[in-house]
Amino acid sequence: MLKKTLLASVALGMLVMAPAASWAADYTIRLSHGDNENNPTHFGAQKFEELAEKYTDGRVDVQIFPANQLGTEQEVAQALRMGAIEAEILYTGNLVPLAPSVGVMMLPYAFTSNEEVWAAMDALKEPLNGRLTEEAGVRVLGYFEKGFRVLTNSQRPVETMEDLDGLKIRVSKNNIAIETFKAWGLNPIPMAWAEVFPALQQGVIDGQENPYTTSISSKFYEVQKYITEIHYMIWSGPLIISEQFYQELPPDIQEALNRAGEEAADYQRIVSGDLTEEAKTKLVELGMVLSGPPKDEEKWQAAAQAIWPQFYDDIGGEAWVTEAQAVMQQAIQGN
Repeated sequence: MLKKTLLASVALGMLVMAPAASWAADYTIRLSHGDNENNPTHFGAQKFEELAEKYTDGRVDVQIFPANQLGTEQEVAQALRMGAIEAEILYTGNLVPLAPSVGVMMLPYAFTSNEEVWAAMDALKEPLNGRLTEEAGVRVLGYFEKGFRVLTNSQRPVETMEDLDGLKIRVSKNNIAIETFKAWGLNPIPMAWAEVFPALQQGVIDGQENPYTTSISSKFYEVQKYITEIHYMIWSGPLIISEQFYQELPPDIQEALNRAGEEAADYQRIVSGDLTEEAKTKLVELGMVLSGPPKDEEKWQAAAQAIWPQFYDDIGGEAWVTEAQAVMQQAIQGN
């Protein structure tokens, strides 16, 4: 009898001490992203985990897998389509091959401030979901951002478009980035993310374009000297969930995840802004030269916007671009 009582006490103690999610959760969401744990993306993922578990009273267990542990961003996006993985935060450019319509967020110089981007992303969420569920089998719960993709290089300050001449600049493997830099007179070098730091280190490329915080988290200050604050494209990244998985959830869980995604996005944007300012200060301390926006940025903007029509067929068609632009502009003007 004493032995049975002791065993029962031990079992009860283990039950009390066990994390709630390990025994009470009805649903598990594996959330993948490509950044390390010091990046604003990860902080946003942690906030989503906290809020999703709170708003569902522990019925959902969110498990975060940073640094591409579950596969590359595009591989995971494909897995979401099949329902094999539940959720992901990824760079918009890496979702475009599966969901062309999201490319409207990448038109160069569509926005010139973070506030404009926030208003546009929030207004476009539902119209975009009507298309993404069909194109890629995913839907957006919230839209993250990490600031504008600024230009770094190891050779010289870039203060005008003419200063770009001869620089070897890496861009991500998407047509919009490639053609934009061509419009500025360069022959950009598309390159996978994992290859960028070694290529900078070895002098294969002179520069790249990413948010300020990436120069900190990826230690670009070790191999780059100059930063120009261009505003041609924001780093935007949707928190997406598998539509197949989402439709299997009860309505109250769906509503809770939508709320958690939107609030996590609001939180992440503020954190990103704070970290961007910290990154600027730190990069100067580490010896980088920040030259601010180009003196002739209006030339950069005009050249970039002039090539918008050549992207329409790749991002859902002219009618969709016109509709999306109207939605975003109305939100921006009312913000």
